[in-house]
Amino acid sequence: MSLIDFIIKAKLASYASGGEGQKKKFNDGSVGFEMMADGYRYLDRYNGFNPFAGTEYIYDSSTSLIWTMNYYGEVLPNCSDPKTIYSFLKEAMLLISPEYPFRGPPELERENLRYENMQNGRLDSFNGIESIYEGNERVYFLHYHGGNMIKNI
Repeated sequence: MSLIDFIIKAKLASYASGGEGQKKKFNDGSVGFEMMADGYRYLDRYNGFNPFAGTEYIYDSSTSLIWTMNYYGEVLPNCSDPKTIYSFLKEAMLLISPEYPFRGPPELERENLRYENMQNGRLDSFNGIESIYEGNERVYFLHYHGGNMIKNI
């Protein structure tokens, strides 16, 4: 299995799908998700709720860190219902694809909500901003960046 295929598989099995059965609490107070399959190990650890910050790690079978992504986000005070925003965010994240493998699709709309994901770069070095709008007001954002830790994988 390629690295990008594993990233998509792991992300679909964790936060986006409500993978609560896999949710772990770590000794440092962070929480997250862990998955091992196909010679890879995925670990997503985050702190906080609003705001929140975290890192996704992927290790190979020899336990070398080969890929990582850092993120920071929050639901803004002008949001009418944070639960609705997080639910819509999960919906967007389930639409991850090889073309958009870091968060969600370029855009998704439902009722008065709009999700936007502006990503730059490729799997080996990337950054992006994800936003959710209620009507025309931005009510959520997340900044992310990362890349390969070992070149030519």
